[in-house]
Amino acid sequence: MELIDRAVLLLTKLSYRTDGMSITELSRSLQLTPSTTHRILASLKENKLVVQDEDDKKYRIGYKLFSLTSNFYENNALILSAKPYMKKLAQDIQKTIVLCVMTDQHIINVHCIEQEDSNLFMVKIGKELPLFSTSAGRVYCAYMKQEKVLELFHHQTEGANTPFTKTGWNDLVEELEKIRRQGYACIDEELQIGMNGFSCPIFDMNHKVIAALAFTSTKKGLENSKILVHKLIECANQISNEID
Repeated sequence: MELIDRAVLLLTKLSYRTDGMSITELSRSLQLTPSTTHRILASLKENKLVVQDEDDKKYRIGYKLFSLTSNFYENNALILSAKPYMKKLAQDIQKTIVLCVMTDQHIINVHCIEQEDSNLFMVKIGKELPLFSTSAGRVYCAYMKQEKVLELFHHQTEGANTPFTKTGWNDLVEELEKIRRQGYACIDEELQIGMNGFSCPIFDMNHKVIAALAFTSTKKGLENSKILVHKLIECANQISNEID
C-alpha cells in the first residue's frame, strides 16, 4: 500500500503543475530518494498515467487519466478552450469534430462534438488509435524532428489497416512534407474503407503541436472538401490563439 500511496501523492503533485516536474523536484517535494521516485515514474509511464517531455525531460499527467476520471476531463484547459470553437465548427460543417492528443506511440481522442452526419467511424473518448495511419497522428509527426519520427516508425506495431494504408518510410516522409506545406493532413481510406480523415495542428505559444483537430467523412460526403478543410484550419488556428 505504501507504493500506491506514493504514486497517488506523485500524481497529485503533477496535477498542480501543468509545466511538469523533474525527478529532482518530485524527489524533494515528496521527500523520496531519486531512485525511488524514478521507479514510481517508470511504472506510471508504462501504464500511460504520466508522460515525459522529450525536450525538457519533465514529467506531466498523462491523458490516459481521461478514461479514469471525469474530473480531470472536465477541467482540462485544452478542452475547455477548444469546446466553443469545436461546437461552432461542428454546426457549421455538419461533421463530428474530434480533439486528439498523442501519448507514447498512439493517438487518443480526448473530446468530440457529435453531429448526425454520415460518419461511420465510431468516435470513442480515450480510445487509442494508430499513429501513422491517422490524420491526427501524421499531423504530430509532420512537426517532429525526423530522427524522432524514424525512431517511432521502427518501433511501431501497427500494420496495414486497408489495402490503401501507406506503410513505407519514403511514402511517409513525402506525406509529412506535404502536410507541412499545406497545413493539414488527409487520410484517404487508410484507416477504414470508404472513409477519409482530415486533421490540423493546434500549437502552443512555442509553436509546438499539443493537439490535433480532426473530422472524418465518407468519400461521398466530401463534395465541398476544400471549404470543409479551410474551416477546419481556421478553427484550429482560433484554438491555438486562445491557448497562446
